[in-house]
Amino acid sequence: MNHAAIQLLCLDIDGTLLDSQHQLPERNRTAIQQAAQAHVTVCLTSARPPAAVVPILRELNIEHDMICYNGGLILHKEQTLSEQRIPVSVGVRIVQEAQRCGISVSVYRGWDWLIEREDPWSEQESAITGTVPVSVPLIETMRQWQEGAHKLLCMGPAQQIDAVTAVLAAQQLPVQLVRSKDTYLEILPPLAEKGVALQAMCRKLGIPVRQSMAMGDHDNDCGMLRAAGLGVAMGNGSAAAKAAADVCTSTNDDAGVARAIDTWILHKEGAHEL
Repeated sequence: MNHAAIQLLCLDIDGTLLDSQHQLPERNRTAIQQAAQAHVTVCLTSARPPAAVVPILRELNIEHDMICYNGGLILHKEQTLSEQRIPVSVGVRIVQEAQRCGISVSVYRGWDWLIEREDPWSEQESAITGTVPVSVPLIETMRQWQEGAHKLLCMGPAQQIDAVTAVLAAQQLPVQLVRSKDTYLEILPPLAEKGVALQAMCRKLGIPVRQSMAMGDHDNDCGMLRAAGLGVAMGNGSAAAKAAADVCTSTNDDAGVARAIDTWILHKEGAHEL
């Protein structure tokens, strides 16, 4: 399979770059650093907030290029290239609905993560991302804002997330409802999308889209996998992610990122298409 030389690598984090224990495999770290040394720009692309992405960039020892909130906030060396926000009135309505449904709801705005109170879901997310939320009266706090949130996150058992998704979808609010995993519902501005963000990053860096490669594992990665010159789905990826991708690598527990970089970017001797 022949592809244009890759100059931009957009990497999803959870389920892709990190293993199932939310750790960075050494093989992935080494391959990414070798790609960076080969003058490939590596951009972490995630539903996470910036504060949960920067520590991984530091661990990788690469420049701070990141697409956060599923494309709602694009940062180049921590300078904002573009952003999308949820209107305050819409965010308040969603928080009220989630609270009525008994769902854990988080509000993300810039580098801040806000919750009403700690619960097992926020504690789990804190352990995964290494960030700590601030407890505030959400509705009262949001009503004081001039500009809205970048993202809201509902967390709970899959059946409850199914239910709240259906309730919010029926209201036809000007937001995207995206499942990043069975127990997570990401609520995003209408134009926040990883594929659009990848194209914006290409424009900023002067890189043709055909010379970009994207890797992801779930439904919220589909736009990015389709937009990239080469879309690579993880072996542990969802059916939708695999259908959107051009090729598939191994799982996140088998250093699938490193294998894909070795094959399609570094063209290492002995590497083979998976």
